[in-house]
Amino acid sequence: MTKRELYEKVYDILDKVTPLKSDCGELCDKACCKSPDEDAGMYLFPGEEVMYSDAPSWLKIELSDFTYGNNKPVLIAICSDKRQRELRPLACRIFPLTPYMNHNRAMSIIMDPRAVPMCPLARQPVSYPLDEDFVDAVSKAFRLLAKDKEILSFISAVSGLIDEQERLLNLFAPGYNKNRGKKQRGAIRRKRY
Repeated sequence: MTKRELYEKVYDILDKVTPLKSDCGELCDKACCKSPDEDAGMYLFPGEEVMYSDAPSWLKIELSDFTYGNNKPVLIAICSDKRQRELRPLACRIFPLTPYMNHNRAMSIIMDPRAVPMCPLARQPVSYPLDEDFVDAVSKAFRLLAKDKEILSFISAVSGLIDEQERLLNLFAPGYNKNRGKKQRGAIRRKRY
């Protein structure tokens, strides 16, 4: 299966689901799509750039400073205000969830701690529980993506970033995990891969 075929299948799995049954953007005024930093964006998963061979004018794809595997650079998608929802990258489609690989290389789906500063769903998961169909679709998509070694290498590197961020949050915001609740984080997890 080519990367294009893989991402087309994954996009199709995620096409009809959203984090809440209602528009979650109403809770935060679409904070995940707005940034004061014009160079802010979302990482593209390995090979996902094939989905943007004819990049729309509202999308800019650039190299980021982040690398994975044998120092392979990660591309970042930077959107302008005039984005088309149906063309959004995978990282946007699964937000505020992310795949996470622990030190034993078991992968699960978790609430992304990088989403906490901007997303009420990540900050208050008990008040705003994610739609189960959305969580199941994200899990199904990553069962498919987990068959690709390059994507697994990328997920492993991103998981290292998540571990680093959680260490910093625990160091500088001692109540972070207490407020989020380890129990809720575990409730998002799906079958390990």
